[in-house]
Amino acid sequence: MVGLIRRKVLRSLVLCVIMAIASCAFGYATYSGFPGQIISAFEPFIPGEQLADDQMRITFMGTSVVPRIAQQCNSVFVELGNGDSFVFDFGSGVSSNYVAAGIPPSRMDKVFLTHLHGDHVGDLITLYCFGPSQDRKTPLYLYGPSGDDPEEGTQAFAENLKKLMKWHVEAFSFLSTGLKDGRDGYEIIAKELPYMTVGGVAYEENGVKITHFPAVHDRNGSISYKLEWNGLSMIFSGDTIPNYYMIEQAKGIDVLIHEMVVPPEVWASKNSGLNPGDPGWERAVAFALAVQRNSHTSQKAFGYILSQTNPRLGVATHFQANEDTVGPAIEDIRLSYEGPVAIATDLLVINVSKNDILLRRAVVSDYAWYPQPYMYPQDQIAPPKYDGPFAQLNDTLLGSIVPEEIYESAK
Repeated sequence: MVGLIRRKVLRSLVLCVIMAIASCAFGYATYSGFPGQIISAFEPFIPGEQLADDQMRITFMGTSVVPRIAQQCNSVFVELGNGDSFVFDFGSGVSSNYVAAGIPPSRMDKVFLTHLHGDHVGDLITLYCFGPSQDRKTPLYLYGPSGDDPEEGTQAFAENLKKLMKWHVEAFSFLSTGLKDGRDGYEIIAKELPYMTVGGVAYEENGVKITHFPAVHDRNGSISYKLEWNGLSMIFSGDTIPNYYMIEQAKGIDVLIHEMVVPPEVWASKNSGLNPGDPGWERAVAFALAVQRNSHTSQKAFGYILSQTNPRLGVATHFQANEDTVGPAIEDIRLSYEGPVAIATDLLVINVSKNDILLRRAVVSDYAWYPQPYMYPQDQIAPPKYDGPFAQLNDTLLGSIVPEEIYESAK
């Protein structure tokens, strides 16, 4: 109970800081040059709310690189008024937020990966393994970048994920995992996207177009995504160094979701416990600076990107939002950009229409169970691969089972 209270207090502190900043960054004014209002009251969002036919809703399920109770690793869930939904990255720990937000696996069957770092793909094992035992009886579609070597691209990743989890797949196959039309939840359909292509089409159906362009992150093989639908648009950067691909692709975008990291000195101090002058301090800062230069976007650089693209709303993610990190970040952003901006924490919900943008925070239970599933008609469900729950146990193991009547008849 003490831990639960501590979690809620911390979340409240962070939210208060962001709300205070948001009141300055957004207010209730109409911004010159941008259509409509930015509404930043941070009223509660109750999962299950009907989405208007002409709106896009973006929910941040993971917003950190450091695994934290209040901030899981990276993932964004996008819902459209036409009924479509898309997942961008699926990092370590985010499954619990999807469950708490009431998102069943059947609505998480299209996953777009920006790159193959663990903090962006870590919970795919959970999504892949447990989706078919819930309500995803159709393949998991994985979109992601190529690599310089075929063994390093998304296609190889998908094939290896299936091999890695073969024992789990067989273990759960005493249940139905697919449909009579031949589709199966334990199939992965991977679409590998050439990482150097600018404006390549990843997905185009139902009036939705998702394109990709290069990101500059760590090594070859990272991309960013742009989603366009019904006159609305969103970019999800993934991890990247500031680059001109982004500046060109993001000009005039509705919502620009871009990574941002704390300064190297803050990173070094928070992650090592060291202070200036301590033995090892200079080495810790040098390490953090090398990582930032190799892979990430600083606070000032994020402000510059926003100043060059002028989105209706800029959102920083991949950032550890503490009461002592958010304020300095906003100050750095404001050195070059005065437009609407927010720093995301988990369960931030953004509704986007042509007239306004509404920011809220989802109210969820820390003890949520799986959400209500989609129920296929029984005549569409394929029979299980194995006949009954004991079909894969040998006779010796079967002989060791305590008969149910011994404990079920206890009074």
